[in-house]
Amino acid sequence: MFTKLRILTTLLFIFASNTVFAELAIIAHPGTETGTLDTQNVRKLFLGERKSFPNGQHAVPFNHSIGSPDRKEFFSLVLGMPESAHKRHWKRKIAVGAGNSPAELSSYAAVLKSIATTPGSIGYIDASKVDDSVKVLLIVRDFDEV
Repeated sequence: MFTKLRILTTLLFIFASNTVFAELAIIAHPGTETGTLDTQNVRKLFLGERKSFPNGQHAVPFNHSIGSPDRKEFFSLVLGMPESAHKRHWKRKIAVGAGNSPAELSSYAAVLKSIATTPGSIGYIDASKVDDSVKVLLIVRDFDEV
């Protein structure tokens, strides 16, 4: 009986310690007014299917650079696609002259600075890295097993 309880406790501990709670903040320039924004609107902005926020203000999306943990999380939670599918999507759009992929930024500091200084900009960052130079539009949460 004691052995079974110990095994069960150990398994529960292992499961609990492998669960991570991720929070990704969708951020914008402090002066940006978006109207009602949800993850579907954000997805359309980052895939070039929309050029403006729901209220009509022009949007300037910024991505993290390839390999960034935030980019991987954003692509999974919001875009619903892996890097390879995203790359193919933009190759097709660029080939037919339907726009350019969002600019890529290489660090948290670059993301915050670019968003804070570019009117109409939108991006994403680990929620723990947000500061008061940007406006948080939306928090995307996910439980993920490591």
